[in-house]
Amino acid sequence: MRHGKRAGAPGLQHRLWRPAIWLLVLGLLLSGLVLFGPTGAYLPEVWALTWRHATAVIHGLLAGWSILMLGALLARHALPMWRVQRVRWSGVLVLFVWGALALSGQFSQYGADGATRDWVVAMHGWLGVAFLLPVLLHTLGRKAAASVQ
Repeated sequence: MRHGKRAGAPGLQHRLWRPAIWLLVLGLLLSGLVLFGPTGAYLPEVWALTWRHATAVIHGLLAGWSILMLGALLARHALPMWRVQRVRWSGVLVLFVWGALALSGQFSQYGADGATRDWVVAMHGWLGVAFLLPVLLHTLGRKAAASVQ
């Protein structure tokens, strides 16, 4: 594996990785905002129920893909980057928040009910919005680290 100036991020040389990750994150964010947002207030009750169900299915499918993507990123990107000691702090933050989102999403669906579920769903939603910050910091940190070398 090359680690020179032009090598880029180890394991992510293919040009489709970054757009795929950003599209997945954007799809999860939009489907989550629609799912947990007040969009149902503007629709007739029958449509709102159908809309929420369809959005929940889309969000769940995208979440499953994100778990697969997380595993691929750990194996192909995080471990090689850790070995070359580049952009560690923001990468750990991204992986930690991504993992917390996966666990809180599962817990909100299968492990909680009542007030606990409401709290977990709210935390999951805010964490999902806040997830953009570590991803952005990691992207900018990676560019800064690449320009130094």
